Amino acid sequence: MGDGTPAQTIDVLGVSVVVARADLNHPLQQGNKRWKLKHNIQAAQQKNAEVVITFGGAHSNHLLATAHAAHQAGLSVLGVVRGHELQDRPAVWSETLHQCQQLGMQLVFISRADYRLKQAAPVVQALRQAKPTAYLIPEGGSNQLAVQGVADWLQGWAAHLAEPPTHVLCPVGTGGTLAGLVKGAQAMDWRTWLGGVVVLKGMRSLAADIRRWVGPDTAQVQWELLTEFHGGGYAKLSDEMLRFGVTFSQQTGVPLDKIYNIKSFYALAQMIQAGRIGIQDRPLLIHTGGLQGGSLSPPQVPTEPE
Repeated sequence: MGDGTPAQTIDVLGVSVVVARADLNHPLQQGNKRWKLKHNIQAAQQKNAEVVITFGGAHSNHLLATAHAAHQAGLSVLGVVRGHELQDRPAVWSETLHQCQQLGMQLVFISRADYRLKQAAPVVQALRQAKPTAYLIPEGGSNQLAVQGVADWLQGWAAHLAEPPTHVLCPVGTGGTLAGLVKGAQAMDWRTWLGGVVVLKGMRSLAADIRRWVGPDTAQVQWELLTEFHGGGYAKLSDEMLRFGVTFSQQTGVPLDKIYNIKSFYALAQMIQAGRIGIQDRPLLIHTGGLQGGSLSPPQVPTEPE
């Protein structure tokens, strides 16, 4: 369906749930990263950018997806990586970083303090001054063009559904995917509730970011951030969540990563148990991929969101 994202119907506590299996849409530009990068890579080409610059941790699926997308487009790409201790130590690099380098990405390692500053960090400012036509993609890929890419995907993919879903859920890190789903739902005039399962604690600016991306034209679309399923914080899980994820994957064959999708699938099950979603409903769950580091128990996990 759509960009190669298949649909799988599963039973969750007696409720029929359609899962958009974006974890299967591409081996390297996996999941929502594929949609977020589409218009950004096109914009970099149109601007004749001499290099694409983006950010990520050592296991970042965004870094890998950007490296592949830029490689396919014939663009030079530079990844600013959190962790200066990895500089000149390829023996301890993740497989993700090795793949990025093999695809032609130049890796620049910076301290965690500088990384928190992102494009305001002195080393990044110096890079941009040296390459004035550089095209910058934020960490996780979320910006207005990314939001449009997600909206485009939903409109194309949803054409294969017999009827609109009553509920749509996805995991939320930076908010770009949920914002795109809201815009897509608005374009199709869906009367659908959209929920974003927040995987971090204390993301105070997240709702404001989403409102800024979706704009005033989507005011009638009902969306909500679900903040009670973070499991203790980014890349953290309660014992109950972990047991749920292992059992769920064994029963359905759907692999879940421990950072994003396990929390949104767990949230759906909890909402069904609480009666917020019933057998008469038609929920759609977006599996956003991110399995390149492994499912449920990757060897290491990043320490900040994408």
